[in-house]
Amino acid sequence: MRILHTADWHLGASLGPFSRIEEQKLFLEQLCHIVQDENVDMVLVAGDIFDTANPSAAAEGLFYEAMTNLAAFKIPIVLVAGNHDSAERLSAPSPAISKLGILVFATPNTVLPARQHDGFSVEPLGPGCAEIIIGNQQAVIAAVPFVSEHRLGEVIFAAKDEAGMQRDYSAKVGELFAHRAQYFRQNTINIATGHFHITGGDVSRGLERDIQIGGVFAVQPEAIPAVDYIAMGHLHRAQKVKCGPDGTHLAYYAGSPLPYSLSEQSPKSVYIADLAPGQAPIVEKILLNCPKPLELWEVETAAQAVEKCRQPSNAYKYIRITGETTINPYDIKEMRRLAADIVSIDLAEGKEAAASEFDAFAAIDPRREFVNFYAKTKGVQPAAQLLSIFEEILASEERS
Repeated sequence: MRILHTADWHLGASLGPFSRIEEQKLFLEQLCHIVQDENVDMVLVAGDIFDTANPSAAAEGLFYEAMTNLAAFKIPIVLVAGNHDSAERLSAPSPAISKLGILVFATPNTVLPARQHDGFSVEPLGPGCAEIIIGNQQAVIAAVPFVSEHRLGEVIFAAKDEAGMQRDYSAKVGELFAHRAQYFRQNTINIATGHFHITGGDVSRGLERDIQIGGVFAVQPEAIPAVDYIAMGHLHRAQKVKCGPDGTHLAYYAGSPLPYSLSEQSPKSVYIADLAPGQAPIVEKILLNCPKPLELWEVETAAQAVEKCRQPSNAYKYIRITGETTINPYDIKEMRRLAADIVSIDLAEGKEAAASEFDAFAAIDPRREFVNFYAKTKGVQPAAQLLSIFEEILASEERS
């Protein structure tokens, strides 16, 4: 069975004042070409389909256009909700789009309906688990969308400190996968897919910034089952992370299809995995076209920046001036007149200050601050139920 694995589309995302809709449309067109050219049997999208829980009309329109185009290949399209997605919004059209072969795991408890399609069939196995039959091939999909207490409908965190809460979260994800593992069989292609940060993964700044603040939502590698293929989303750099009970299996992060920050300038890609029961996957990285790269222009003076702006460039531009302490407003106006798609114009000193402020903020543990503030004002430690409510607020912030 030939699987295409992609993730972190972030439809509707902007870069400063610039919409990325047209670039995302080009990516989705290229994705359809890859599906056709590579004779793909199934597409897995491992979360963060949208950039926000309340996407724009343009982003939703692009999503439905992409689903219609992919469904035309008469193959299963498996979607897993990420932390940026609204589980309710993704699941609302499921009764309609499931008829097209689009299978949506919006929450950890999602049970797919049984359905016969032209070319494949779907058999539900339990919450977050289904068997997909394509010809004489069977694949068992074990999906764990982004997990929060709200989406799961139960309390996850019993501990009060960050290390303990991280253990609680990792244990819950491991428990969810363990429940699904009962359906794996030796004669089926067994696939695990999810949307979270496996400890050891390489994190970039930008749209991933939320998972750098505290480690509560990180999952230990041993919580992931040892299966034929592990398709992950959440980290924007394409990479492999060792996982499984013995650390010998690889989880694949497809990465985002477009660079959403300067730290994401590595080549973008999707994975094609050839899978057979009990055999090591044969995985190929398919590089994607980048319609508009991101570039950092470091120059010593504003005059040099103005001259550089006279040169043709199709990139999004971050201009950093290293040898001056102020910028004449006229020079800023001239740069923007000469060059399109300037995201920011900064002084090196200001950039360093901004970075240090971010690092200071990232070092703050919001849970510890809450517990300390509550204890100082109330004279007692907050109850576990109150901490759970606070944790849900943090999770909702990650989704927004």
